[in-house]
Amino acid sequence: MYSAPRNGREATPHWQAARQGILRLPFNSVTGAPAWPPSSAPTNDGGTIEWRDCPTGGTIVSFSIVRRPVQPEWQDKAPYVVALIDLDAGIRMLSNIVDCDPETVAIGARVQCQFVETTDPELGLPVFRLEG
Repeated sequence: MYSAPRNGREATPHWQAARQGILRLPFNSVTGAPAWPPSSAPTNDGGTIEWRDCPTGGTIVSFSIVRRPVQPEWQDKAPYVVALIDLDAGIRMLSNIVDCDPETVAIGARVQCQFVETTDPELGLPVFRLEG
């Protein structure tokens, strides 16, 4: 089980959708541009955040293998991969690459979003697995 993100913040719709197995991301309601991370403040053009269900594919643009976790709840998961992923939806997201040998992860690799339960029964967490 993964530790839960903090509830009650701007990204809460993202975490709630993840619990349902949906990748829901924020976009500017006026321009349609990605708006990650989300903010409750109005945009310069008067737009607001609009949440959309998105495709779950992406490409790794950078990553790090964590061998000494700082958080106690991650100790049994080390070594693990933290990656920047360019989602097909146009948003760059920081997440984990799971269920693989960390040494097989590479920049340019394609990944698919999967969802895991967290310690909060209302919030899920999107993580990624290598394709193939």
